[in-house]
Order: sequence, then structure tokens, then C-alpha cells
Amino acid sequence: MTMLVVTIDGPDFSGKSTIANLLVEILRRGNKNIIFKRTEVPSALSTGFFTKILRNSADNVSSNVFALAYAADHLHHYETVIKPLKESNGDFVVIQERSLLSTYIYQSLIGKTDLEWLRVINKFDKNTPNLTLVLKVLANEIIKRSQLEKRDHDKFETPQHLEEELKVYYNLPEEFVKEFNVEYIDAGDGPEDIAERCAKRIQKEIDEKFG
Repeated sequence: MTMLVVTIDGPDFSGKSTIANLLVEILRRGNKNIIFKRTEVPSALSTGFFTKILRNSADNVSSNVFALAYAADHLHHYETVIKPLKESNGDFVVIQERSLLSTYIYQSLIGKTDLEWLRVINKFDKNTPNLTLVLKVLANEIIKRSQLEKRDHDKFETPQHLEEELKVYYNLPEEFVKEFNVEYIDAGDGPEDIAERCAKRIQKEIDEKFG
């Protein structure tokens, strides 16, 4: 069994879901013998729904409480989605939206939760990506996309919070860049073009990993 985990990350409204979905379609065409799995954290599992409830809560929920909720979801996602793939006999490429990098960004770099404590509560999540592609979009485009999206925004999707996300995501500490193998992708043009650029980069990893 061989498995490659690629994470698509970036600020809210940077196009992560769209690009991740397109990537699975593109990469499947030229890799018929590999199984592609599309997943995400926060997950679509019950633990992931709890994090969404907290995000929309009127309560003053602390960053530490958010960290514990996300840690539970990450672990449940690892044990029910990623670990079974590792223990199977197939060859898999996992295209995943977000990872522990997002937790460290939102809870520690923005929320000011102690990073070492975050590492402790997430130590059983062994799902570290082989490659992280961070989508880089200009601030005015991010704000524009947030205003066009026809839904209620939670407390972390205000223009002020989005601007803070942009500053942190695009100026990551070298420690995180190395740990999550972060590379930036210019994501200011059409989704198909962005996905094609991402696919070319990921294909290099596939060729090296699967020979």
C-alpha cells in the first residue's frame, strides 16, 4: 500500500473546495491505477458538525474550547477515514481540504492558544500531509467573494477577520512551512487554470511516490 496526502489550504473564500473537487477529476484521468479520495477537515462526520455549531454560536466560546473541538474532529477523521486507507492494500491519493496547519493558524497564530498545548491535544492525529498547497488570493478579491456568497456568515468570516487570516496565511512561520511542506499557488485567475497548475505540481509527487 502506498498513500499520498495532499492538502489544499488557504483563507476562507480562497476557493479550496472548488479546486479540490476539480483536482480529483483532473488527476483521475491520467492515473487509472490509483484510487483518489476527496476529504476535508472540519469533516462531514458528527464531530465536524459540532465545530460548525460552535462557529455559529452566540456564546463567547474561547479559543481553547474551539481547539478541543477541532482536535476531536481531526482525530475522529484520522481514525475513520485516513487510518483505514493506510491499513488497506490499495494505492491512494488523498486530496484533503485543510489539515492541522489550519488548526495551528486559527487557534494559535490568530487565537493565541499555546502552540505546544495544541500539539499535545492533537498528537494522536497522524495525518500530516506530504504536500500542502496554499491558495494565494488578493485581499480585495477575498472580500468580494465573501460579499457575493448568498448565506449568513459566521463570526470568523467578517472582513476584519478575513484580513487577519490573509496576513497569517501568506506569512507563515518557517517551522510550519517545513512541517507541512507548504507551497503557494497563485489563485487569482479562473478555477480551471488554478486546478491545472495544482495538478501539475501534485503529479510530480505522484510520479515520485508511485514510480
